[in-house]
Amino acid sequence: MALADDVYTASREASGSFPPELDALVDFIADDARPTCILEHLTSTVVYRNAAFDTFVATDPSTPGWFESLLDVLSNAPTPKQPSSGNIGIFASQLWSSKRVGASWIAVFTHQHAPDKVWLDVQPHIPDVQESSRIPVIPLTRHESDNSSTRSTSTTLSSLANSGLDTPLEDLAVDWLLHTHPNLDPWIDFLIHHNWQNTVLGPLQSWSPILRQMYTTVLASREPRVLYWGNDLCMLYNECAKFVVGEMHPKPLGMPLADVWGLAVHTEILKMIHTGVKRGKPVCQRDYELILTRYGFPESCFFDLVFLPIPSPDGHFLGVCAEFTEITEKVLQKNRQLISKNILENVSKSTSLPDVWQAFVRTLEHNSKDVSFAAVYTRTKSPSIHGAGTFQLEAACNIEGLGAHLPRSISNALQTSANDVIVVQGKKDTLPKEFAVSISEVDSVDTAYVLPIVDLDGVHLSAVVVLGLNPRRSINPSVRQFTESIRDMLFKSVALFSLPSQQREARAISQALSQELESMTLKAEKSEQNFTRMLRDAPIGMCMHRRDGHCVYVNDILLELLGMSKVNFFKAAEEGNAWREAVHEDDFETFNQTWAAAIETGKPMGAEFRVKPALLPNEVRWLEVSAQQRRDQDGNLEYLYVWLRDISSRKQLAEQKLADALETKRRSEIFIDMVSHEMRNPLGAILLLADGILSSLPSVSDPAQSSILTAEARNSLVDVAANIQLCARHQKVIIDEVLTFSRLDSKLLILAPEKIRPTETVQSVLKMVKAELDYDKIQGSMALQPSYTDLAVDNVLLDPGRLAQIILNFMTNAIKFTKNSDKRHIVISIGASRTQPSADDCEVTLIEPRGERVETAARRLSITEDPIGEDIYLIFSVRDTGCGLTETEMGHLFHRFSQASPKTYKQYGGSGLGLFISRELVELQGGQIGVHSEHGKGSTFAFYIKTARVEITVEPPTAELAQTSISDHMRVVDGPTAQKPQTADLHVLVVEDNAINQKILAQQLRKTGCAKVHVADHGQDALELLSTTTFFKYVGIDQVPLSVILLDVEMPIMDGLTCARRIRELEQKHEIVRHVPIIGITANARVEQIAACIEAGMDEVVTKPFRVMDLLPRMLALVDKHASVV
Repeated sequence: MALADDVYTASREASGSFPPELDALVDFIADDARPTCILEHLTSTVVYRNAAFDTFVATDPSTPGWFESLLDVLSNAPTPKQPSSGNIGIFASQLWSSKRVGASWIAVFTHQHAPDKVWLDVQPHIPDVQESSRIPVIPLTRHESDNSSTRSTSTTLSSLANSGLDTPLEDLAVDWLLHTHPNLDPWIDFLIHHNWQNTVLGPLQSWSPILRQMYTTVLASREPRVLYWGNDLCMLYNECAKFVVGEMHPKPLGMPLADVWGLAVHTEILKMIHTGVKRGKPVCQRDYELILTRYGFPESCFFDLVFLPIPSPDGHFLGVCAEFTEITEKVLQKNRQLISKNILENVSKSTSLPDVWQAFVRTLEHNSKDVSFAAVYTRTKSPSIHGAGTFQLEAACNIEGLGAHLPRSISNALQTSANDVIVVQGKKDTLPKEFAVSISEVDSVDTAYVLPIVDLDGVHLSAVVVLGLNPRRSINPSVRQFTESIRDMLFKSVALFSLPSQQREARAISQALSQELESMTLKAEKSEQNFTRMLRDAPIGMCMHRRDGHCVYVNDILLELLGMSKVNFFKAAEEGNAWREAVHEDDFETFNQTWAAAIETGKPMGAEFRVKPALLPNEVRWLEVSAQQRRDQDGNLEYLYVWLRDISSRKQLAEQKLADALETKRRSEIFIDMVSHEMRNPLGAILLLADGILSSLPSVSDPAQSSILTAEARNSLVDVAANIQLCARHQKVIIDEVLTFSRLDSKLLILAPEKIRPTETVQSVLKMVKAELDYDKIQGSMALQPSYTDLAVDNVLLDPGRLAQIILNFMTNAIKFTKNSDKRHIVISIGASRTQPSADDCEVTLIEPRGERVETAARRLSITEDPIGEDIYLIFSVRDTGCGLTETEMGHLFHRFSQASPKTYKQYGGSGLGLFISRELVELQGGQIGVHSEHGKGSTFAFYIKTARVEITVEPPTAELAQTSISDHMRVVDGPTAQKPQTADLHVLVVEDNAINQKILAQQLRKTGCAKVHVADHGQDALELLSTTTFFKYVGIDQVPLSVILLDVEMPIMDGLTCARRIRELEQKHEIVRHVPIIGITANARVEQIAACIEAGMDEVVTKPFRVMDLLPRMLALVDKHASVV
C-alpha cells in the first residue's frame, strides 16, 4: 500500500530522540508481534512504528488508502468523548484499536500478528490511490464502562429501530455479488465490475447458486483462499490470496488452472485432488514452495496447503477450496538454525584460525539455501582498517573471480561502521560487481551482508566476512538477526585463538578435563543403563541369588516364565523357597538336587523341569535352568547367577518329530502291506492254477493214459492257462507301477521321445488288452476326433512307452468297471489342438498340476535329428459304459496310494498308484489330466500333452507284451509221487472276496476229492452258512456237515478277523456246540499281522502264495486234532 509522505515521515531509524515518557513504551513494543505505531495526538504524525507494523504495511496491498482513513476516524472523533482505549474499526481486513499515552500520544495497534513474511527496507512501488472517499470505514461500537450505562430500555429499543437492527436476519442480502449497495467493499465492487464475460465461467448472473455461495464464503474469509471450480479448475480467489497470482492479477479470475500456471502445476494439483477423494479426507501439503512475484521480484515462499473438496447435492465433485497458510518465516528460521548449528559444530573442531575460516566456508558450501556465496578476508599488515590492501582473501565458496583484496567500496563503508553488519545492494549501487554473481536457475545476487569480525580490543578488525543473500529471499530483520548470530559465533572463535597461549592452553586443558569427566560420567551412566536395559529386555529369564537363597535381582521375563509376581517371588526367596511355588510337583525333587549341586560343587549346572499351569489345567510349560557360581577371592560363594529359558516349543517339536516318525513308519508299513497283499494275491492264484494244470494232466508214470487228453481236459487247461496269463500280466503291472512310482519319487524318471504315430500307439494298447476284452465280452475301439483329422496329425515327437502306459492304465480301470455292466463298450478318442486345450475341449474336469510343467522336455531329450515342426497338443480320452463314479470317489483319484474305493472288492484293484503315476507322466509332458463321470452311466478319463510335429515319417517300435513262461514258476519234484491225502470226508468252507482266487481254490479242493466245498464272499456270508451246519445249535434235521473254514483276512462287509472273533463269541455263548477249525489265509506276512490273526481266534495262518497239496495236510491235521477233543 502507499502511505502519504506527509503522514508517514517518521521512521524507526529516527527514533533516537523520543520523549522520556515514550522510552519504556518503545522498548516494549519494539519486538512485539502485533503491528503498532505511535501518533502525535494533535498532528496525527507517526513518530514511531515497530517492525511488525512495517511488515504489515509491506505485505498488505489489498486496500489502498486504508491508513489515511484510519487517521481520519481518529482525528474526527470528539475530544471530550475520546476514550482512553477502544476499537477504532476494521481497516485492511484487520481490527485496529487505540490507546492514549499521556496527553500527547496515541498508540494504534491491531490484535492480529503480522505475517511471518518479508521485512523490507525498501517499500515496493504501488500506485497511490487518489480517491480515498471510496475506502469504506466501518467503525465498531465503542465500549463504555459499566458506570456510564444509564440508558433506559426504551432508549435502547429506539436506538435499535433507528439503526435498522430490528430487521430480521433472514431478510438481509448477503450475496454481495448479486445484491449491490453503496457501501460495498472495494474488492467486492471490483469483482462485480470485472469482465466475467470473457472468462470460462461467464457472467455473474449465469453462475449456479452453489458457485456464488461458495465464492461468497471464500470472499468472507480473512485468510488466503482459492476456489478451483469445475473440471477445468477455474480459479477464483479472495483479496487475501492475490499474492498467489502476483502480477498476473486479475487475469486468472475465472480462467482454467492450466491456462494460468501451465500443465505441470495443473497435473500436480489434480493428483492432490484425486488423492484426497480416494482417501476420503482433505489433502494437506506441508512446506509447499511457491515462487511468487509479490514485491517486484520472484520470491521463494512456503505454505501449508489444505485442499477441501466441494461436493454437489448428489455427492459428486464440483470443485475444491484451497486454504493457504504461509509459513515462509518458520521454514527459513528452521533452515537458519540448522546452518548455525552446523557452523558451530564444525568451527569448534578447528585447531587454528585458518582452520576456522575453512570450516566456515565448507559448512556453507553445500548446506545453505539462504546464503548464495561466502567470502572471508583476513587482516594481513596493519591493525588499521584503512586501505584496500589491509584485508586479503582467505577463503571463499560458491563464487569465482574474486580479487585478492577486499573491494575498496566495502573498506570505505567499514570506516564509518566498523562494528555493525552492513547491507550492500545492487539497486543502490553499493554492491561491488564481483559479488553480483549469477546463481544457477535463480537470479543474480543483488544483496550481500558484510560482517566485520573485531579483535578482543573491540576496535580493530580481525576479518571481514561477506555473505551473498539468496536473490529469492526478502530482506528483513530476521536475515539481519541470522547474519549477526553468525558474526557472534565467528567472533567467539577468533577470540579463543587470540588469547595468550598459556591462558589458552590452561583453558584447553581445563575444558578437556571437564569434557573427559563429563564423557566418562555419561559413558558410565550409559553403560549402567545399557546393562539394566539388557537385563530387563533379555529374551531369557535372569536372576541373582545369595547363598542363603535371598534374591538380589530378578527380571520380568523370569517372573513371567514362572507365573509369579515380584512380591511373591521375593517373599518366597526370603524363606529360601523362591521357586517351590512355581515348579511342578513331579519335578521339584530333580530341581532341588540341581540347585544344591550348583551351590556345593561350584560347577555350572543345568536341568529341565515343568512349571505349574498358569491358566489352563492341561497346559504344560517346560523350562531349562542354568546356574553359574561367582566366588570371592577367598573362594567363598558370593552369588549364584541363574538363567531360565522356555523350551516348550523345543519339547513340542521333539514330540512332533517322534509322532511324525511313528506316522511315517505306520504309513510305510501300510504301503508294504498293500503292495505285499496285491502282489501275493495273483501269485497265489498263479500257483493254484498251475496245480490245476498238473492235476488235469494224465500221470506221466502211466503210459496207458499219457496220450489220452479229453476235450473237457483240453478246455480246462486252456481256461487255466488264460487265467495264469491274466494274473501274470496283472502282477507285472503292479510291479511296474511300484517301480515307476519309486523313480518319480526320486526324480529319476526321464522321457525318451521319438517319432511315432499316436494312432499306432493306441492300436498297440488295444492289442495288449484284447484278451481281457474278449474274455469279459467288452467291445473296444478307437475314434479320431475332427480336430485330429483337420490338423492332419501324422508323426509327432513323444515317448511311446509312457503314452502307452497312461492309456493302458485308463483301459485297465475301464475294463474293471465295465465288465459287469449290461452295455460293455470302451472307446479311445484322439483329438488335437494348436493352443492349450481347456476343460471343455477335453470334456472333463482337469486337475491342477502339482508342480512346474516341463514343456520343453520332449525337445530337450529328443533322440531324433529330423526337423521338428510346430507345437501341438494331443488330447486322449477313454470313455466307458461302466458303473461310473460318485463325486466322493472322484475326489480320491489321482493321489498316491488312493483309489475310488478303499479295497478292490470282487476285482483286482491294484496298488492305488496307477492314476497317480499317470498324472505325474502327463504333467511331465506339459499336460493336464482329468475325469468326468456319472454314477451308473460310465466314466471318461482324459488328458492332453504337448508335443511337436516331425517332418519325416518313421515307423515306431512295436510294443510287445511281456509274458512269463509257466515253466519258470513251476517246481518239478523228482521221485515217487506223494500219496494223495484222504479227503473224502472233508467238508470245507472257503471264505474269499476275490472271485478268481475263490474259484481257483474251490476247484483245486474239489479235485483233491473233498466231499463238499462251500464258498462265501465275506465274513457275514460265512456266519450265515455256518448257522446251517452241524456246528450250530437249534438247527433242524437238515444240518450241513462242515469240517474246516479257510478264512481270508481282508474282505468287505466283514473281514476275517471280525468273523473269527464272532465265531469264538458264539462258542462262548454255546450257540456253537463245538470248536470250529479255522485256518486264516492272508497276503500280509509280517509277524505282528499273523499274531493278530491268532489273537482273533484263528487256529492257524497260511500266507499267500501257497499250494493246495501243502495246505491239505494242515487242514486234515487240524480237523483230526479237534475231532479227538470232541
